[in-house]
Amino acid sequence: MRSTRFVHVLTFAAFATAASVAASRMEAAASKPYDVGIVPGSSTLRWLSLGHPTLVANLLWLRAVQYIGEERADDRGWQKLFPLVDTITDLDPKHGYAYQIAGIMLGSKGLPSESSAILEKGTRNVPDRYILPYLRAFNAFYYDDDWETAGRFAEISARTPGAPEHVRQNVLAYYVKGRRAGAAEAFLEQTLRETEDPDSRKAVESQLRQARLESALAGLDEAVATWRGRYLAGPLAPWQLVAEGLLPSLPDDPAGGDFYVGDDGRIRSTGNPYRIGRAERVRESHPEPWMKKTVRRESTR
Repeated sequence: MRSTRFVHVLTFAAFATAASVAASRMEAAASKPYDVGIVPGSSTLRWLSLGHPTLVANLLWLRAVQYIGEERADDRGWQKLFPLVDTITDLDPKHGYAYQIAGIMLGSKGLPSESSAILEKGTRNVPDRYILPYLRAFNAFYYDDDWETAGRFAEISARTPGAPEHVRQNVLAYYVKGRRAGAAEAFLEQTLRETEDPDSRKAVESQLRQARLESALAGLDEAVATWRGRYLAGPLAPWQLVAEGLLPSLPDDPAGGDFYVGDDGRIRSTGNPYRIGRAERVRESHPEPWMKKTVRRESTR
């Protein structure tokens, strides 16, 4: 009897000790932000998937959602997000939502190069998702001050079926700020040829008139910059650029008016005083609020 009772006591003690150790480990784990370990290569996971790579991608995506949604993620860091989503999209190249969320999060967390890489991959693999090249255009002008690249990706976005009309306006703005108003003009001329709806044609025609005005003013803007390099201020009137030998003559005004120097020092037209804004310096702060929305804790494509 005594030996049996001793065995029971010993067994209880063993279970109690094991439970205590397990509880302490759980508490230690709970005290740390959720993280992932080593992310295996996609080739290894594809071999282990036994012909079901999409299933493995879905399982990894669940881990990615936990990784992104961790409340203390900034304390942990974001270094695993790119390799995690890169592997997911290797296994399931059509996972458009993964590209989109990772692109937004990586950019907003100070990893714009990784953000751009995953967005470019998504643009290649999911060409019917206009938001991917649109976000890549955002990265180009916001983080890199590269307006020409922004215009190129915005154009890809604008040509995607279902893209909102404002994307087309962004193409014009980005190309003009990148000193490629001619590229914006060519894009809008092509868009006009492909547009049949009367209201849409009216909008494109308005944008095309603006692009043509910006093209005509591009040379004057350069001449003004040269003038100010010499004299620091001015000119007071566009004809001074010709008198100084900076231009052979003033171009015709596509807006049907006359050129003048605006209060901001930019050349404008009396036929249409509006100008596309100047390229601004890259901001040091975090992206705009819409870029910082936290991903919902769900697996959505």
